[in-house]
Amino acid sequence: MLNKKSLKNQTLSGIAWRGSSDIIQQILQIIFTMILARLLSKSDFGLVAMAMLVNRFVVAMTNIGFGGAIIQSQMVNKNQISAIFYIQLTINIFLTIVVFFSADLAAGFFEALELAPLIRVFSFVIVLQTLQFPNILLRKELKFKSFSLIEIFSMVLSNGVAIFLAVIGYGVWALVWRLIIQRILFGLLSFYYGNWLPTKPEFKGIKPLFKFGVNMLGSNMVYYFVENLVAILTGKYLGKEVLGLFNLAYNLAIIPATKIKTIITTVLTASFSKIQFKTEKFVNGYGLMLKYTSLVFIPLMLFIAASSYNTIPLFYGNSWSGASPFLLILCFVGILRGISHMLRSAILAKGKSQIIFRSALIEMLVSVPMMWFLMPKYKVNGLIGAYLVGVFFGFLYTGIIYNREVNLKYAFLKGMQKGVKIGAVIFVVVSLQYILNISRELSLILQIISSLVVYYLMIGTSEKQTMMLFFKRKLNKISVKSYD
Repeated sequence: MLNKKSLKNQTLSGIAWRGSSDIIQQILQIIFTMILARLLSKSDFGLVAMAMLVNRFVVAMTNIGFGGAIIQSQMVNKNQISAIFYIQLTINIFLTIVVFFSADLAAGFFEALELAPLIRVFSFVIVLQTLQFPNILLRKELKFKSFSLIEIFSMVLSNGVAIFLAVIGYGVWALVWRLIIQRILFGLLSFYYGNWLPTKPEFKGIKPLFKFGVNMLGSNMVYYFVENLVAILTGKYLGKEVLGLFNLAYNLAIIPATKIKTIITTVLTASFSKIQFKTEKFVNGYGLMLKYTSLVFIPLMLFIAASSYNTIPLFYGNSWSGASPFLLILCFVGILRGISHMLRSAILAKGKSQIIFRSALIEMLVSVPMMWFLMPKYKVNGLIGAYLVGVFFGFLYTGIIYNREVNLKYAFLKGMQKGVKIGAVIFVVVSLQYILNISRELSLILQIISSLVVYYLMIGTSEKQTMMLFFKRKLNKISVKSYD
């Protein structure tokens, strides 16, 4: 399945495509959400968040990690892959039926009867996700250009339709159809670019894939509650408008971490699984990726945290300003999540998916009792604070296991050390500018400029040269292709 390019070039190309694609998507999604936030209400966003919580709950309870198992395995054949596709399709059809007929029960839990029809429509999203199966093969073969183009096109078109529907008065259904259209486009284009159709299934020999996947199932079940318990409790006890505010902040803070996860798990897990037994290459490769990802990711997240009281009102309107304190705390969750995803990808590349389950279990056991204790007095802030503490302990456990796997003491701390230092200075400099008695617009401009200056002054010469060389090579490749 490997093409003729070296694994190194494929990996770098994959990271370049995934990285640039995710940056473009992040910017576009912020713009689209800004537009929709001014056309729709907090309640609309809250209702859609509730409906998706129901979908994610059912999927998490049965989500065997077939994708990760196929990518990690170097022995699986095309007929076994087809067998897994049919198993996944059967599971998703069953889940669609379960969610569809459970809509009234779920709406009753959230005490929002208007939620039931949304849940019924969203149930079909589950079976539509089966259409994305060829993306597993694109990722396994490191064909990330096609994967990235599919994501961007389906995201842009679905958001364009949603904005049109919002303008003509469809309300919350504009958000519903955005997701449905995105899933349909993403699935159909996946089959087209993946150039794959299922063949005669071969069920013999897929037991090791099931073993790997079942461990991922356990972590998916626990992670559902770790990731979504704040939203569930907020929707249940604090209402759909507060959930709408929380969901906006959550997406801004956690999506960058999720994008880190996407890049790392889709590119690095596939690449490093191929050299999992070549210890020196494995350790050096992951060490560099951790270092350079931290140099960009951590300062960016700390800037978002510090500037949250300017960005939310300016970009989304004053009615959404209540999301600012949520965003501030959640950005720290996002940092821990993003780095944890990198460390976990190294562990997954070694085939040790049970560690991911244990990490998720630690997070849940720490955060849930704290949430129960803090929620009555501190409301959403108490829930988010407890969530942060749980994520921190899961992060520490994952880091310790990562150190053991690469056989280097404090490896994960050393890898992110420089990024933390730069990010901390940026956070302080940006936060201090709130004492100036100036407009939000001017304050945000000064925050951006001062952050860029701090970043440029603090980043090392070698890091600058490495980053410039990387981007120069990519630009040269683009230039050559354009002339061709």
